[in-house]
Amino acid sequence: MKNVGVLAAMTISVLGPASDVDCFFKSVVFFLEGGKRGSKYPLVTEKLYCRSLSKNELAELKIDLESVRAEFNSIPADSFDISAFGVDEENTRLLLSGNTLADIFARFFKIIFDAVECSDVFYKEFNEYVPLRIGFTDAPDYVFDVNRSEDLYNSLASDELPFWRR
Repeated sequence: MKNVGVLAAMTISVLGPASDVDCFFKSVVFFLEGGKRGSKYPLVTEKLYCRSLSKNELAELKIDLESVRAEFNSIPADSFDISAFGVDEENTRLLLSGNTLADIFARFFKIIFDAVECSDVFYKEFNEYVPLRIGFTDAPDYVFDVNRSEDLYNSLASDELPFWRR
């Protein structure tokens, strides 16, 4: 199974198999957005899910992710049927022993926050912004994802699958 992660300036961080990443976004939509993707956290469930984030969106993404984490912290893990969200329990990097959804997805939050930080540092040091996005971390697919234009990412319609799910 191909690994998916965060691609950004100085960052290639594996989140896990596509099913783990898909589970994260489905959980935000199901538990926090009432089943309507983009209704509460569009930078997370629309932009981060399938597009590229601009430099100007990073601070707001960080705020939104902090809110998601806080809300996930109030949702007990035992109210979450991981298999219903398509996770392969034999091939997952999620912390299935966590007490809350925030615990289960703790690695995701850390990796994405670190990528935002790296993007900011890279921009300050080199005055160049490398778009932050979700993509494949395994070769050869990684090469295609990092070289895919920002315009191509951002031209995806809301009902289209992100590149990392194809």
